[in-house]
Amino acid sequence: MHLKMAGIQEDKILQVTIFNHFASLLSLLIATILFTGILLYLRFEPDAIKIFGIFFLVDAIPALYLHIEYWLKNRGEEYEIRDSEIILRKHGKEISYRNQDIEKIIVYLSPSLYKNSNFHLLAIESYHYAKIRLKTGEELILTCLLAPRMDKALKQMKGVLFERRKKLFCAIN
Repeated sequence: MHLKMAGIQEDKILQVTIFNHFASLLSLLIATILFTGILLYLRFEPDAIKIFGIFFLVDAIPALYLHIEYWLKNRGEEYEIRDSEIILRKHGKEISYRNQDIEKIIVYLSPSLYKNSNFHLLAIESYHYAKIRLKTGEELILTCLLAPRMDKALKQMKGVLFERRKKLFCAIN
């Protein structure tokens, strides 16, 4: 939860949740309902099934690839974001990364998210991730399955270089 009371910032816990899964898949779910409605209206005309099926697969396959990639990367991880540090909890271990240990945070966003738009033509446009580069050379990857807007979740960190980069297909690399 992100609250500001009497000038004190409350810590933010990031973890993979059902809500975050749903938020990432929302565009695909809307497309599924829309295509099904159109096909019902057209009484499942064979040519319409072929055309809408191709459009749906072109939209769905890349989105499902990103979703699975992000889930495999962040499953079982929990991050606590504080003003002065990030705490990673995984497999019963806790590792703290202080702000002075962080070289920079780079958030890779789709063009629509980069412009702070909530309108997505393709299902892949809701996927984004942050790469936290540590001065040791190690990197942490935090995906949108941990928080619906990773750039806003990490913005509270003080004294850390923060970049936003536009990327059409936000596969982790």
